[in-house]
Amino acid sequence: MNEREKKYNDHAKFLADIALEVLKGNKSVLDVNGVKEIIAFYLLIPYITSVQLKTPGENYKMPRISGKFSDSINYEDIRDTICHSFITVEEKKGIPSHGDGLIFDDRIMGNKKVHSKQDYHSKCVYIKIDYAHEKLMSTFMEIKKQ
Repeated sequence: MNEREKKYNDHAKFLADIALEVLKGNKSVLDVNGVKEIIAFYLLIPYITSVQLKTPGENYKMPRISGKFSDSINYEDIRDTICHSFITVEEKKGIPSHGDGLIFDDRIMGNKKVHSKQDYHSKCVYIKIDYAHEKLMSTFMEIKKQ
């Protein structure tokens, strides 16, 4: 296995590493750059799903978020991407708590049917952690207001 394959495989297991540390009560895992944002993206799924389950009655409300997360990324595409792939954090040498950006599969910005027809999926989209953090904060505040 070459270094690139090893790095990909390690990133693919990063969510499991986060989950295990959270379940063990290791709160310091939240200090790793991007981990709070990764968790928040997954907690966003019920609100950005295109087809939501019916509520128990007409007075029950499930908040819904749609539209754009950024100029080039829709909330629905975020949902489709993180439900079929994984989010990871860039790694920078010499920085023990990773880097400054989150890495998503490229389907986050493209047509998922075209993406699915690719033999191998080696492209990705980078989002600055600071941008993601602020946008997630405002999105969850919007959800709370609904």
